[in-house]
Amino acid sequence: MSSIDKKLTAQVVFWSLLIGLLFSAVQMVLDYRTEQQRFRDSAARLLDQAASSVALGLYNYDRESIQASLTGIIGHPGMVGAAVHESATEFSVEQGVTQVSGEVREFRTPLFEPQPDGTTGRQIGRLSIFADEHTIHAGFEQRATVAVLTDIARYTTLAVVLLIMFRRKLTGPIKRLTSRLLEVDVNATGQPDIEVEETLQNTELDDLTAKVRDLLAAMRQEVEQRKVAEHTANQLNEQLEEKVVARTRELNESNVHLQTSLDQLQKMQDLLLQSQRMASIGHLAAGVAHEINNPVAVVYSNIATLSEYLTELIGLADEYRQAEDKIVDQDLRASLERMRELIDLGFVKEDGPELIQASKHSLERVRNIVAELRTFADSGELPRESMDLGSLLKDVIRESGIGIDPTFRVVTVIEKMPPVDVVPSQVRMILAKILQNAVEAMPEGGTIEIASEQHEDSVWLVVKDSGVGMDAQALANAVNPFYSSKDVGEGTGLGLTVAYNLMLNQGGELNITSEPDQGTVVTMKFPRDNVLF
Repeated sequence: MSSIDKKLTAQVVFWSLLIGLLFSAVQMVLDYRTEQQRFRDSAARLLDQAASSVALGLYNYDRESIQASLTGIIGHPGMVGAAVHESATEFSVEQGVTQVSGEVREFRTPLFEPQPDGTTGRQIGRLSIFADEHTIHAGFEQRATVAVLTDIARYTTLAVVLLIMFRRKLTGPIKRLTSRLLEVDVNATGQPDIEVEETLQNTELDDLTAKVRDLLAAMRQEVEQRKVAEHTANQLNEQLEEKVVARTRELNESNVHLQTSLDQLQKMQDLLLQSQRMASIGHLAAGVAHEINNPVAVVYSNIATLSEYLTELIGLADEYRQAEDKIVDQDLRASLERMRELIDLGFVKEDGPELIQASKHSLERVRNIVAELRTFADSGELPRESMDLGSLLKDVIRESGIGIDPTFRVVTVIEKMPPVDVVPSQVRMILAKILQNAVEAMPEGGTIEIASEQHEDSVWLVVKDSGVGMDAQALANAVNPFYSSKDVGEGTGLGLTVAYNLMLNQGGELNITSEPDQGTVVTMKFPRDNVLF
């Protein structure tokens, strides 16, 4: 920020020099015009003085007389040339510079024929004199330069004097008063020393300083009141913060307990719902399995008998075919041929066994589905044994043939685990279903990682595949009966459902985590102290 001294100095110097130079310029213009008028008057007198003698010389054609007169003219200050010209002839006499240029100026007067009686006769020529304006004004320019420098020095001195006076009488006291005002601390006690110096007393500054003192007093009072209010507010805030912290701690503890209870309740509710669902499915499965198993057994037995009958009939038809050549009756032979063509015995021989085999395969699928449905009703009917889960897992991997398939890579990290009480057949089915699911999730091959973990109250088996994974909807329905992501006819949707139900039969848990294109992780938790539910 510029100080008042700097601004006032700039303003005083600028305006002092500007006004002084303006006055000097006006004075120089007037002097210049006066100088020019004086020179014109001097040139006119010089022409008048020389005109009579030059006119006489021209009248007599006295060149030497004219030359002498012109030489006398050139001798005057500023004159650089002179010339005489006769009007009637081309007679002329010139001396010095007789050409008008940028710095040479011409003055002329007419020459008249001399008369004895002193009257003015006819004009016989003219007299011209030439003056150098630069030479004429050289003295004036020097005087003007000296005058300008003198004026600058004078006005500068005046400006300096004014600045000194201003600083002593005006700006100095104002700056000191401003410094005292800037040093005032509204938080300090006591009345500040804000007084106008003697040179500026009884001016508007007295009113200004009085107003400032009143404002400072009001500000100090406001600051004191604000300090008191802030102190009170800080005390209330501290008390409030303590209460808020204590209340927040209580709420957090309550929320933690409540959330834990809700999680446990939700888990128990989910287990209860799943158990009720499985129990309902178990009752339904037991009835359905019983009702389906009997007719399936009958149909399977009949299919086997029908296969034997069909084989015998085809053999009989072949015997008849060989015996046709021995039949003498041509009409009978033609009738038998038409019947054979109509029946298409060759197609029956080829397609019949395939139909029988397909029917047996379908019945086997029905038997497998019935067997899986029966697992829902066999929760506590089978005896338990103390088994090593690692040995069971190796047997299932070997029986499934995954380990010898070049498209799959099986990595097992199985620690030595304590034996657990399980139903071996059901655990084999659990492991087989989970491995089958992993293989089906990797149609182009991949990696299956199997690891074990020991905990205080349980033993875990973790199976991870690098397959296609499941989205949130598929994961939520993964253990629901008959839910399948495969096309119709390619799966029953009971694989994970059976595994989940059998894990409940072991008194354990089966958890599934998965993401699309990130594979699936199945965790089986077998309790050490198994309890049969």
